[in-house]
Amino acid sequence: MTRTTTHDGFRIIYEDADLLVLDKPAGLLVHGDRRRQGEPTLLAWALEYLRTSGFASDFQPASVHRLDKETSGVTVLAKSRKAVQFLNRQLKLKKIQKEYRALLAGEVRIQGSIRLHLKKQMDRKRWLALMVPVKRGGVYAQTDYKRLELWERTSEKFSYVEAYPRTGRTHQLRAHFAAIGCPIVGDDLYGRSDLNDRLRLELGVTRMLLHAAAIEFLHPTTGRIMRLEAPLPEDFESVLQRWTKSKHQRRVL
Repeated sequence: MTRTTTHDGFRIIYEDADLLVLDKPAGLLVHGDRRRQGEPTLLAWALEYLRTSGFASDFQPASVHRLDKETSGVTVLAKSRKAVQFLNRQLKLKKIQKEYRALLAGEVRIQGSIRLHLKKQMDRKRWLALMVPVKRGGVYAQTDYKRLELWERTSEKFSYVEAYPRTGRTHQLRAHFAAIGCPIVGDDLYGRSDLNDRLRLELGVTRMLLHAAAIEFLHPTTGRIMRLEAPLPEDFESVLQRWTKSKHQRRVL
């Protein structure tokens, strides 16, 4: 179902009267915010693209789900109020299925489910807000995952996983994997800064290796099942290929 075209360097995965689905590059905000005013955003590009392509509506397209700046992959924009309402209803009913790919620092089981309540707390040393697991209060969050590969490199193990967030909490995958001792590689907020620094020097890993690989939902007009996918970006893919071919680490069965 995915039919990708490219416009001004952006990959358009799918477009019709209701939807604009894009492959977001890492390092780009979806929306602007008060802390980062003036930075380019995916939404600003989409608005300009729709304007120049003749899209006429008094409704401003809106993102249905939000990806962090460093996360790459499938991003769905709704082009009508009806589409936003329909897709938001599916989100609330947990009918939208998302698949992510992530490289983790550590060894996870072949498959598992992380079910931890999360609550926003302020890290006063760094003056940043974090989502942390709590026994009481917070919001319920569930992440299922499947391990695809396991490597051992210089006494460290790394798990390449496919992750399925069953809820949509802020920083859910990042907080959940960090909570079980296997943070996402390149994540300086929840991960291991010492390991991240080393991998930047050794492999050129310059961002968090988290990718929104696929999303599945019902089309707001036709009711058909839509499954839209984005391939791994080159920086992520190159790390996996180098590890597969290198003699300096071994694949663990």
